[in-house]
Amino acid sequence: MSEDKSVEEVQGADKAAAKIQAGFRGYRVRKRLQEEKKAKEKNQNDEASADSEEESHQDHMENSNKSNDGLLEDKSATKIQAGIRGYLVRKRQQAEQAAATRIQAGFRGFRTRKLLKQSGQ
Repeated sequence: MSEDKSVEEVQGADKAAAKIQAGFRGYRVRKRLQEEKKAKEKNQNDEASADSEEESHQDHMENSNKSNDGLLEDKSATKIQAGIRGYLVRKRQQAEQAAATRIQAGFRGFRTRKLLKQSGQ
């Protein structure tokens, strides 16, 4: 029974992590689109045009930023997943500790009753 519960907990945690990650990805895409829109408006309002050398540099920087965004996303996802997994492990250990305590208490009660019964005879 506890294995089924832990599997359900892991699945629930994975779903929660996926929702958090999806929300973060959506936020990042919306932010990037907003920045691109602002940059586009600024470029339209600018009267001076940029050198082709400057444009190629900007293109290079944008491409490197896109690859950095992927790395950031991976690192963020990894941290979220590690946090969830750690939480689940701690929760499972706490449940196991509580079960062990109950078993020990039951055995101690049994032993005490047995000793009292023997000493009473």
